[in-house]
Amino acid sequence: MQITSVIVILKCLDKFLLVQRSEDDDIFPGKWQNMGGKIELGETVESAIKREVNEEIGLDIKTHPIFLQSYSWKKDDDSPVRLGLIFLISLDGKPDDHKIKLDKELSNYVWVKLKEAEEMNKKDKLIGKDSPTGTFGQLSQVKVL
Repeated sequence: MQITSVIVILKCLDKFLLVQRSEDDDIFPGKWQNMGGKIELGETVESAIKREVNEEIGLDIKTHPIFLQSYSWKKDDDSPVRLGLIFLISLDGKPDDHKIKLDKELSNYVWVKLKEAEEMNKKDKLIGKDSPTGTFGQLSQVKVL
């Protein structure tokens, strides 16, 4: 069995949107991350991206996502292999032009520059501190474009 997820990096001008998991979340409570979730059976990657962004922050994405990177991991020996597909979506306008409506599983959001995300990572506020595929590692992939 394999679980495939999409991870969506939203960029507007020189800022990235991060969302915070609720404090009562089972995995990574209170940590900041990019958006994303599992691809459902029969769903295309593109439709999963649009659905996840709409569910998590209430935006309807019209632009084409750019594929950045993939990675795989297992929680433990008994868990399924998880495949993550990381995409970038660049939004037009300014960050404040986009009305964010958070899903109940999320507690907050913030638009940050890469340097600010780096500081959050140093303080262990982001998921996957020091991991090349953790939240900051994902954002760092955008620099290579």
